[in-house]
Amino acid sequence: MKRLFEIDLKDYKESGNVFRRPSARAIIRKGDKIALVYSKKEKYYKFPGGGIHDDEDKREALIREVREEVGMVVIPESIREFGSVLRRQKSDRGENTIFEQENFYYFCDVKDQLVEQDLDDYESDAEFVLRIVDLDTAIEANDVYSSDVFFNEVMIKRDLRVLRLLKMSERRIDDEIRLIPYYRNDEVSLAWYQDLDVCKQVDNKDEPYDLELLHRMYDFLSTHGDCYYIEYQNALVGDVSIRNNGEVAIVVCKEYQNRHIGRRCIEEMIKLAKEKGMKSVKANIYSFNSQSRKMFEAVGFKETEDEWYEYSLKD
Repeated sequence: MKRLFEIDLKDYKESGNVFRRPSARAIIRKGDKIALVYSKKEKYYKFPGGGIHDDEDKREALIREVREEVGMVVIPESIREFGSVLRRQKSDRGENTIFEQENFYYFCDVKDQLVEQDLDDYESDAEFVLRIVDLDTAIEANDVYSSDVFFNEVMIKRDLRVLRLLKMSERRIDDEIRLIPYYRNDEVSLAWYQDLDVCKQVDNKDEPYDLELLHRMYDFLSTHGDCYYIEYQNALVGDVSIRNNGEVAIVVCKEYQNRHIGRRCIEEMIKLAKEKGMKSVKANIYSFNSQSRKMFEAVGFKETEDEWYEYSLKD
């Protein structure tokens, strides 16, 4: 299963023992809405699911957890993979113990008839109920959620990111290019950021990325906006993003430059910005990066201040 992203709090000792508790979580589409657990007490949404018992596999755990938390009966043959999220943090089982949880997300369909929930004490106290809502409703609730219970907040922000990934759909630009929502793909993407010319254009630094910096960048872009891989003629060749503040950025690996890939992708980000109701989009382009400057200007960006370019979306 592909890794969507990781949450690593780095609040533990690397030499510590690792306590692993994998989980299975359900993505249940109901038309243009989604079936989620809602905490009436804490006012957040989460995907139905929980820990995998030692005597069951992932799919068995998924079926059991969905039945217990929301009273829905999963159709086994409908279960299909979406992706996983790895979380690592200090465990409450001791100072030298690391808690590691791989959360496996699956699409699945359910039968029409509901059964009675079977909640544990924690779930009953949180007042778990089934809610079928649109993605925006769940995203808005989880986006403002905060808690004194740190575990809860990490869990909800994790599911917030998955909800945002679900809202992002693949975008087909033309017969050659499509944009694929970001997921962990270090083997391919790290290579782009080993090219010192690319690093100079992105950060004005003459140093290649390591995995930690790569993850930090992608996690920031995915959390604060929409981040996509660029697929050109069935090969991943770079990434493009638009942040919630309207800032767009793009990287195309060197061997695929000068094919008008960047221009077409930026035009697609302008379309996405319009869909989001933005008033303008902007790009930070270093003065020495004449290739990017010419590309953005060809699309219609105008220089507004030193090394900043803007495209107005006003009628």
